[in-house]
Amino acid sequence: MKKKLIVLLTIAVLLLGSVPVYAATPYLVSLQINEEIIPGPDDVYLTVTGIYSDGTTGRIYSDLAWLSSNKEIAEVYSDGRVHFKGKGGAVTIAVYRGAAHGRKSVTVIPWVKKLEIETNLIYSENPYRLMLLGHLSDGETRYLGPEDGVQWTSTNPWVAWVNSHGMVTFSGESGYVSIKAVLDKLSVSTGTTVTVGGGEYSAYRREIKIAEKISYSPEPVKLTLVAKLSDGSEETLANSGADWSSSNTAVATIDSEGYIRFTGKPGYATVKVSYGGYHYETIVTVGNFVESISINQSLNYTNAWDGVPMQLDVTARYNDGVQYLRSASIDWSVDNKEVAEITESGKLTFTGKAGTVTIKAVERGYDETEVVDTFTVVVPEEEKPQPYRLFINNNLVPDKAVIELKAHCLFTDGSVRDVTEQVVWNSQTPETASIFLGKVYLSPVPGSIKVAAWYKGLTDVVEGYTNKTVADSQVYQLKIKEHSLTYSHIPVQLTAVAIKGDSSVKNVTEEVKWRSSRTQVAVIDKGKLKFTGRIGKTVISVEGFGFRDWISLEVRPQDLQLQVEKLAVEGELSKGASQLKAVAYFNNGSKRDVTQEAVWNTSNKNNAIVNGQGGVMFPNGFKPVTITASYLGKESTVSWK
Repeated sequence: MKKKLIVLLTIAVLLLGSVPVYAATPYLVSLQINEEIIPGPDDVYLTVTGIYSDGTTGRIYSDLAWLSSNKEIAEVYSDGRVHFKGKGGAVTIAVYRGAAHGRKSVTVIPWVKKLEIETNLIYSENPYRLMLLGHLSDGETRYLGPEDGVQWTSTNPWVAWVNSHGMVTFSGESGYVSIKAVLDKLSVSTGTTVTVGGGEYSAYRREIKIAEKISYSPEPVKLTLVAKLSDGSEETLANSGADWSSSNTAVATIDSEGYIRFTGKPGYATVKVSYGGYHYETIVTVGNFVESISINQSLNYTNAWDGVPMQLDVTARYNDGVQYLRSASIDWSVDNKEVAEITESGKLTFTGKAGTVTIKAVERGYDETEVVDTFTVVVPEEEKPQPYRLFINNNLVPDKAVIELKAHCLFTDGSVRDVTEQVVWNSQTPETASIFLGKVYLSPVPGSIKVAAWYKGLTDVVEGYTNKTVADSQVYQLKIKEHSLTYSHIPVQLTAVAIKGDSSVKNVTEEVKWRSSRTQVAVIDKGKLKFTGRIGKTVISVEGFGFRDWISLEVRPQDLQLQVEKLAVEGELSKGASQLKAVAYFNNGSKRDVTQEAVWNTSNKNNAIVNGQGGVMFPNGFKPVTITASYLGKESTVSWK
């Protein structure tokens, strides 16, 4: 039984497989109007393309129904003919066949049906304009000009010339002339016969030219059009009677009265003028020049600037849009030298005195005109800390060919500032050492070394000795590496070094004996110095290898005040807006957020703006800048380059 069933199923499958399968017949999905509908006096004939369900297309000729959304504007007939009534407005033409449809919309603007020259053509020694009146399809009338596409021509420009605005200028010659106005398929003309001069000889025009040599000007310039006559004389012509044009309006434009206006952009433009059948053109060139400058630094005053030269620069913007950072070739000046001074190269130094000072930067722009920017800084009246003591950080230990020294100044408020770059350095032993910007360069000559530093009436001296006479390992000197230091709430590690005959240096801090002359002020063990917190003086000495060295320390009441040792700017600069934070690290090991108290500045306010709370914005995209925070004599920066 199962075998019979399988055989029957197989036969059925074979029979069904041989039956032909017919695909569904494509049907019309949508209609498409083929032509662009252009309103006007002429009827528009529309045709239709059908789009079918299988993606094919074909022209549709019959069974079409047409419809206009506004028959007062346009009527559409059964054959697809569209007739515009002349009235303006929006209209939609739709076509239907069954469920399929298509449509097109157009806004009709009344068109000119008739032209009329309102002014008669009569000879005149002065140019005058022919007024062209257009009668529109909606019954209205208005005057027409070149913006409507009107073109004017003269049949005899030797007698009378007409420009693109319909301005007619008679040459003074006799003869017949006809002036025609053309708009699309419409035209109208007016003519006259001119008789002048009584038959006597009169000079005639040979060519025209622009009298001026055109060069750039920030203000509009009126050009003078003249004609060269056959007798060698010149005649000034009315600008309004000519056709003016500029080949490059990005550089210069020129109006119908002959006024040329420069955009300020560099480049070339050809100025063309036509008059009475004559033509003239000239090339105008505009070069590069500075349009504006802007001082980059924000200059929010902080007393950390006093006596410290600060390099200023400007952003110079040229007429081609290019910008450059400049400090040289700028005329820098200040109006109050008691408050601040500035060098020719733009280095600004505040004297420390209170007052108001205006910094001025001047560059030369087009035709040597002054391009100026100014910035006013107010230095407030406040009791400022005075320099109290100058000290150099380390003694002269000849462990390197170049010894780098740092100079610090202790102020009356207990603050300490690094003044290495502001002090005047001097080597008092030039035969053994020279110094430049705090770096001591040793000579091959052995002997004593002595270096002095001067700052605001204060001085400090460090001494040492370079052997280089023997080549043994015997100790010839014992030195405390530190020359001086200030009060610290936390222990300070001092260093003792032994200098041998071969000029080698060994750290012997834990091999020598340390002593404080007044343990009530400070105690020391193996070079670790601890201040007790009491005021007074003490001498820290070291002994060993048969030698002795010492440094003198003093603790004053103001030294015990909390002082900022370091300022750090936290956060990163990013596109858009950034919020930075200023953190002050104090000499007792504590730290505090001082963002609101710090003075914030930007190196280039044209690239980035910083507010008084450390908020930074890049108004013109992400560009290089350095943001500085200042607090109680300390500074910290964050940059993006």
